[in-house]
Amino acid sequence: MSGKLYELKDHWMLIIALMLVASILRAPITSVGPVVDQIRDALNISNTVAGLLTTIPLLIFGVVSPYIPRLVRKFSINHVIFYSLIIILCGLVIRNLSSVEWFILGTIIIGLGIAVGNVTIPSYVKLRFPLHIGLVTGLYGAVMNAMAGVGGGLSVPLSETSAYGYKLSLSIWIILTVIAILFWIKQLNAQKYEAQYIDEGAVTLTIKDLLKSRIAWGVALSFGLQSMIFYSVVAWIPTILVSQGLTFKTAGYYFMFAQFIQVPIAFIYPQFVESVKNKRIPVVIIFVAFVTGFSLMFVENKIVLLFAMLIMGVGVGAAFLTCMVFFSLKANTYDGSMMLSGFSQSIGYVIAASGPLIMGVIQDYIQNEIINIYIFIALSIIVFITLMIAAEDKTVEETIK
Repeated sequence: MSGKLYELKDHWMLIIALMLVASILRAPITSVGPVVDQIRDALNISNTVAGLLTTIPLLIFGVVSPYIPRLVRKFSINHVIFYSLIIILCGLVIRNLSSVEWFILGTIIIGLGIAVGNVTIPSYVKLRFPLHIGLVTGLYGAVMNAMAGVGGGLSVPLSETSAYGYKLSLSIWIILTVIAILFWIKQLNAQKYEAQYIDEGAVTLTIKDLLKSRIAWGVALSFGLQSMIFYSVVAWIPTILVSQGLTFKTAGYYFMFAQFIQVPIAFIYPQFVESVKNKRIPVVIIFVAFVTGFSLMFVENKIVLLFAMLIMGVGVGAAFLTCMVFFSLKANTYDGSMMLSGFSQSIGYVIAASGPLIMGVIQDYIQNEIINIYIFIALSIIVFITLMIAAEDKTVEETIK
């Protein structure tokens, strides 16, 4: 452990910059769910369109992700991440202009910027901290989940503090993005370091290669299904909790607690996944957490619902972080890791995008939120199967035929 801490100490400015980038990779999206009713009423849109507000970034992630490795090879990973932060900043500003058209345009732009961070950060960890993938993944995962929790939990209270309503709660991420940009500027001079650590003798993976690998498909489908669960939770769990007797403010706090429980999980679970010999053991734990958490949501009791959210939060955090670690461990090289990340997120986010939209359509048609709990349980079973495939003791390169 002392060796790990010493290396982190040597690169503390880089670690801080990474944490700041991680802090805005989920929060600008999770902050929308708790105030979706305010947005719907202010912009005069239906539940289906409201579901699209969460779905749009996922579609953008799916379309853009395969092309990001090409940008990195051309411009360097440090510059690509920097300009993605600029894009996120522009999107956050545009999203708060007063019309549904501006809101959607801003959401699209935010999605473009976040897509870059989603693909590049796992590969960046493999590049700069190849011996401590689990530890650094845990650090940025903890920050990502903590800030996602803050975004979800404080959206409603902040929206009630002024006449600006939801616009105030969605604006705070502009400040954090500016800080991230200022810290990342120092990394723009580090491209020579990057060039030294690319595996020059290794075979570069292509999309055709990944399409032939069952491990790549297992990782991609797992990432997509766990993302579908997460973003559907962001969009509609507050509404489900309200239907079970909570207020929107309390539902927002419960969502925040579910995100905060992922902070210690983020420190522990990536290192556990990296170190355990049988990678299917973490998969079983994820499955139990998902099924238990969602099943408890049928109970109309505040304490039980709190425990349901906490247990579900453990499953969501563990599933996401397991996929992040697999992006690094299931490829032999840095470039292979980035290709696997881009491939998985392209397919995965297209799958994930359907979740909030489907649940919005179901709510408009059936007018009963409880049916969505059954959907969550079904998704949990499917993601268990795909993660078991991804957890096979092989890399992508070893399964290409």
